[in-house]
Amino acid sequence: MRYPLVKLPTDVQLSLYLIREEMKSRKFFHTLQHAGLDDCYYQPHLDTLILQSIRFDDGSDETYNVYDAIIEKRSRKIEADNDSIMKQALKVYNELIEEKKKRNNKS
Repeated sequence: MRYPLVKLPTDVQLSLYLIREEMKSRKFFHTLQHAGLDDCYYQPHLDTLILQSIRFDDGSDETYNVYDAIIEKRSRKIEADNDSIMKQALKVYNELIEEKKKRNNKS
């Protein structure tokens, strides 16, 4: 059993869990797409839950596009091991929080 080095707040743990699952799902469905299986109805979309979990869901296309670009880039970089997935999930989380801060400072 592995224990984290640092105890994260529950809301951060939830966000990271959702991000990890979304990245794994995207990686899987990209693989299916490359095999010729497009437009699968069963692909889960955790986008709204992720954005809500970090309080960044303003409903704008701009926010979604930024989110999608970040998670798309990071999901392509994951490998089939927990450390790789967690590393990229943390990067997604941090990039989204930074984007949220930038927008709050503009207001």
